Amino acid sequence: MRTIKFRGKRCDNGEWAYGYYARLRNEFKEWHCIMTEEDASENYIKDCNGYNMLYTPVNHNTVGQFTGLLDKNGKEIYEGDILKASDVGLLEVRFVRGVFAFLWNGNLDDEFPTGSPTHEWAEVIGNIHDNPELLKGGKR
Repeated sequence: MRTIKFRGKRCDNGEWAYGYYARLRNEFKEWHCIMTEEDASENYIKDCNGYNMLYTPVNHNTVGQFTGLLDKNGKEIYEGDILKASDVGLLEVRFVRGVFAFLWNGNLDDEFPTGSPTHEWAEVIGNIHDNPELLKGGKR
């Protein structure tokens, strides 16, 4: 079974939060949140089993899903990551047309699905939110 989880940059301090993604709203406000199973006394909602789930508001533009893949160093690969591949240069991970895909320098015309074993050839070197300059200088 595939692990489904997300990450997003926290609104309060800009650090990455990892866990489940939820969009919460009431009549006044909407929050995009990463939720964890930590029992919390505040900033929580109850899940279907009655457990308190801690929620952390995140910038919705930074939310990315875990692809289920690891790089050659065992690091998890998320949507929005930038990978270094020795034979093709820099790749961006995106969710395109219903699948995760690797894009050369953000070009939708140059993409391929993430089906190959990335642990053999790819290394996460950053992401589009913290290191956008990497793609501008990447080679093809």
